[in-house]
Amino acid sequence: MSIDNITSRILSDAENNADSSLMNAENTKQEIINKARSEAEVIIKTEAERAAKDAVDLKNRRVSAAELQGRKMLLSAKQEAIKKSFNAAIDKLKVMPEEKYLSFLAQEIVKIPNCEGSIVLNAKDRENIGERLVKTVNEKLGAEKVALSKNTVKASGGFVLKRGSVEINSTFETLLDSMKDELTGEIANALFK
Repeated sequence: MSIDNITSRILSDAENNADSSLMNAENTKQEIINKARSEAEVIIKTEAERAAKDAVDLKNRRVSAAELQGRKMLLSAKQEAIKKSFNAAIDKLKVMPEEKYLSFLAQEIVKIPNCEGSIVLNAKDRENIGERLVKTVNEKLGAEKVALSKNTVKASGGFVLKRGSVEINSTFETLLDSMKDELTGEIANALFK
């Protein structure tokens, strides 16, 4: 064999090997690209599903927070309406005609067991009806058991009966406070049916 044939054969084998290597490289490259595309599609699909789930979760949390805020606002409005109802009741008691008011206080004082002691009123009531109230109560009791205190109480109306260290507080605010738990349900039902 001549050198030219050997050289030609070496070149031919080298070209065939190069073509084969290139083809193998191209096939490997295509496999890597296809595998990367498949993995990318899986990642994209997984991330899209997670993003959609996160969006739904976020929406649900915001809706729940808004509903909770709405319920709080409604409860606050209801509590304010109930508070206004109690304040309106005190306002009605404060504008009761004087004779009716005096009669009401006298009846409440006489109902107290072992009724005796000093009657403490707010400054206005002490001035306007104090002496008449004491006189009316003592007449109903049939004896001089109560006296008008020189002290006054900060209240919109009603009285405090003091007997030694014992005080019976029947001011309007105290009376309504003691009835709040019992009346709040009824008032709520009447206001919010």
